[in-house]
Amino acid sequence: MSTGKTARSRMYAFVKVIFVSGLMLAGYYTVFKTPGETKDSPTSEVVNPRS
Repeated sequence: MSTGKTARSRMYAFVKVIFVSGLMLAGYYTVFKTPGETKDSPTSEVVNPRS
């Protein structure tokens, strides 16, 4: 196997590891870290500013 083919195969393996890690991180965030309802409602002055 030549040096170019070895480098290419290792590069593909590295990209696959990064891609799978990203998918796992996104899945973890989606399942465990999704934000619930917030109790912070905007005040009426922010929505309807006084003149």
